[in-house]
Amino acid sequence: MTYSDRERDPAVPMVSVAVRPGPRRTRAEVSGEIDADNCGQVREALGAALDASATGLDVGLSALTFCDSSALHLLLDLHHTATTTGKTLVLHAPRPQFTRLLDSTGTAPVFTIHTPPPAHPSDPPAGRYAVTGGTGGTGGGAAGPAHHRPHTIDPATGHDDVP
Repeated sequence: MTYSDRERDPAVPMVSVAVRPGPRRTRAEVSGEIDADNCGQVREALGAALDASATGLDVGLSALTFCDSSALHLLLDLHHTATTTGKTLVLHAPRPQFTRLLDSTGTAPVFTIHTPPPAHPSDPPAGRYAVTGGTGGTGGGAAGPAHHRPHTIDPATGHDDVP
C-alpha cells in the first residue's frame, strides 16, 4: 500500500501548522503528515509566517510524522525566500526519518538545524550517536583514533529499522 492509497478521515486534519508570532522571529510547529495533497496549505501558512516575521522563522518538526519530496521542496523554497529577503529559516527537532531524507538528498547542509540537547549529558544526541574510539584494550592503550576527531553514526544507516 502506498501512502496515497491510505484511507483518510476527512474530519481529522492530516497536518496542522500552529504559528506563534514573536517580536523578532516567528515560531511555527508543524504536526502530522505533509504530502503533495496538502503541501500547498502548509506552504501558505509557513510563507505567511515568514513574511510576518522581522528576522526569520523557526519551524518545529518534532511532531512531523511523514513527509515526501513535496515537503522537502517546500522547505527548500522557504529557505530560498528567507535568504533572499534577509531572514533566516531554522528547523527545530526534526525526527530521524526527516534527517535521513535530508542526508540522502544531500540537502542537509542547506539548512540550519537545531536538535534538542540529550536528556542526560552522557546520552548521545537524538538520532545520532557519538563515537570517539576505543581505549585500545584494558591495558590503558591508545585513548582513541590517531586523528582524535569525533565521528557520528546514524543508527538507521547500520540497521534496517525505522524508528
